[in-house]
Amino acid sequence: MDHNGHLLRILGLGFGLAAVVGSVIGQGILRSPGVVAESTNSPVLILSLWLAGGLIALLTAFAYAELAAAIPRAGGQFAHIHRAFGDKIGLGAGLTLLFAGLTTVAMLSFVTGEFLVRLEVGGGAYSAVELGIAVAVLFTAINATGTRMSGVSNILFSSIKGVVLLGLVVALFGTSSGQFISSPATESDILINGWLPLGTAILVIISTYNGWWDVAYYGEEIRNPGKQIPRAMLGGIVGVTVLYLLINSAMLMVMTPEQMAGSNFVAADAAGIVFGENADYLLTLFGVLSVGAITNLSLMTNTRFVFALSRAHVMPARLSSVARNGTPLWALSFVTITGCAFILTGSYTALSSMTVSIGQAVVVLTLLSAIRLRHTEPDLHRPFRMPLYPWTAILALAIATALLAVFIVQDPIWSLSGFVLVAATWAFIEFVLDLSPVLEPIDANLVE
Repeated sequence: MDHNGHLLRILGLGFGLAAVVGSVIGQGILRSPGVVAESTNSPVLILSLWLAGGLIALLTAFAYAELAAAIPRAGGQFAHIHRAFGDKIGLGAGLTLLFAGLTTVAMLSFVTGEFLVRLEVGGGAYSAVELGIAVAVLFTAINATGTRMSGVSNILFSSIKGVVLLGLVVALFGTSSGQFISSPATESDILINGWLPLGTAILVIISTYNGWWDVAYYGEEIRNPGKQIPRAMLGGIVGVTVLYLLINSAMLMVMTPEQMAGSNFVAADAAGIVFGENADYLLTLFGVLSVGAITNLSLMTNTRFVFALSRAHVMPARLSSVARNGTPLWALSFVTITGCAFILTGSYTALSSMTVSIGQAVVVLTLLSAIRLRHTEPDLHRPFRMPLYPWTAILALAIATALLAVFIVQDPIWSLSGFVLVAATWAFIEFVLDLSPVLEPIDANLVE
């Protein structure tokens, strides 16, 4: 297609899987095992918790997959919530996702810059802020080359991340005795400090699985989205779950849960057993690759989201223009410039804290959207349908709502600030600018 506002439907299942794996796997899996091990001395329970996290993600993904397959539109959750609940709630969800997306780009760029500083890139002449901005500009240049090249770069980065982590697993297994080195846990050792640390462990695990929904933002660019998006979403989550179980199993082969619990960076300590003094340097390199890859994908994803908001008349119309190579260049520029501004001001840290709870509220709204559309549009063509509906949807909604309540209780100040920020921006757009999102008519069953 050309530059008149259409995206190019040229991405395949490989990109979809890369979008899921690439957006999920970051530094979390290298650090979180230590937090999880603080709750129990039982290797079996540790692995069970990681498996439970994957199952929760999979359960939630059933509803997302149904919506993305039936309504394959750029904007992902925004388009689905708008379809189910209309302009006002759709606008609130859109603003929430916009804040979260832009601050995520800034934070990822800055963290990548921090890793580059640790590697002494530039001989110490540049700060993490300067290198972070350089990272954002570099990946913007890659995305500007077009949808095809952006897709290839994300497949490449995600593949390398997977290979590196599998290499670490193989190396750890190769130096182990083939069994968990901790002694069998007694009944009193299973829950070290009661149930509260176990709840914290579950929250941390769930956070390491987040991001799999990003593939829904490419509904207008993935070939045969009715089939490929559910395959990518569900298959990607299964793949990540298996990888997480392998990583934790490998760590438990060379470290006891007690040793893991006392570490701030479990992967570095485990890798040190194999690679010695080179472990920290190698994992810092992986940090650049891992977080940098997510930065690249986040730029691509949030560009599509800004494009969708512009097309819905929430943002300037110029941002919905698309170059012949399939990239919304104006939207890409907006995301990059805004992200760099957040890096310079440091405001992304506060905004990111605000978006934790309101981001979870969007998950709740998305699940409610799937349920509502089953009633309001029963004849909508659904290439993928939630198995065991409505019980899977009800269980996923109950878990998501409970997590929302926990996030608010844990950090009420930032949580309430986030809701206030979204409400104030929503009121300004709704009543001062007198704008409401209006999605132009399009075939909701856009499948090839």
